[in-house]
Amino acid sequence: MAEPSRWWTYLAGKPLDPLAPSTRHAIAVAPVLAWVGLGADGLSSSCYGPEEAFLALGSHTPLALFLALATAITVFIIAVGYNHAARAIPSVSGRPTQRF
Repeated sequence: MAEPSRWWTYLAGKPLDPLAPSTRHAIAVAPVLAWVGLGADGLSSSCYGPEEAFLALGSHTPLALFLALATAITVFIIAVGYNHAARAIPSVSGRPTQRF
């Protein structure tokens, strides 16, 4: 493998050994931080999203039932998707692998 240029080493740091325990720990922390960030995004959206959607209806209140139904269907689809992903990756979910 070619040696990285001097500016790249200054910018990104020295290459790490992928088999070193400290490197493996740093790599394992990245998905956890991403998971926390995605969870916070969903949590904040669930706090203001439905209210903003109903406020956007304005005087068209008969559409509120359809909006509530569409919101419920969207949540169901997302939950099913997460369930399939958790089954496909048992090391992350802690559950045994099942065929779909």
